[in-house]
Amino acid sequence: MPTPVATQRTAAIDAAMADIRAIENDLGVTRSAVDAIRTRLLALAAERELFPLDEFPAPPPGGGERSRLYRLAQDDDDRFALYAQRSSAEVSTPAHNHTTWAVVVGFEGQELNRFYARTDDGGVIETGQHMVEAGTGVAMLPDDLHSIHINTPSLNFHCYGLALERLDERVFFDARNRAWKTFNSVSNIHEARPDRRRNP
Repeated sequence: MPTPVATQRTAAIDAAMADIRAIENDLGVTRSAVDAIRTRLLALAAERELFPLDEFPAPPPGGGERSRLYRLAQDDDDRFALYAQRSSAEVSTPAHNHTTWAVVVGFEGQELNRFYARTDDGGVIETGQHMVEAGTGVAMLPDDLHSIHINTPSLNFHCYGLALERLDERVFFDARNRAWKTFNSVSNIHEARPDRRRNP
C-alpha cells in the first residue's frame, strides 16, 4: 500500500510528465522545448517534501555500485522517462551524447556538467561547465555532448525523451584511445513507481 507521500509524489510526477509531453508536442525537439522542460522539472524538484532521501537509498558502501537509478516515470511505449539518480561516491562519465533530448536538474549535492563540441580531428573540446544543484539544471538536445562529475553524495533528476534501456546508439569519446565508442544502454534500474513495484 503506497504511503501518503508516495501517493502525492505519484500525482505530482504524473502532472509534470503530462506537461512535458505537451511541451514537446507544442515545441518539438528544440532548444526552447528542452529549456521549458527544465523549468517544469525544477518546479517538481522544488516539492522537496515529496522526495525523502531515505526512500531513494544510495548504494551500500564497499560494493562496486557508485550510483543508483530509480525509475519515477516511463510511458508504456518507453517515451518520456524520468529517473532519480542517487550517488554515494565519486562518479564520472566520459563525454557522450544521448540520441534523445535530456534534462538534468538538481535536488541534493552537486553534479558538475561539462559540455563539449567535436573537433575536426575527431576528438572533443570543452565549451563550458555548469554545476547542477538544487534550483539549477541543464537541458540538452540529442546530439549535445556532456560529461558528469560527482564528488559528494547527491540525488538528481534525469529526464529523457526515450527510456535509458532504449538508448543503444549513444556514443562516448574514449580519450585514452582518441576514439568514439558505443555507450552501453542502462539496464540495472530500480523500479520506484508504486504501482509497478514487485511485492516482496
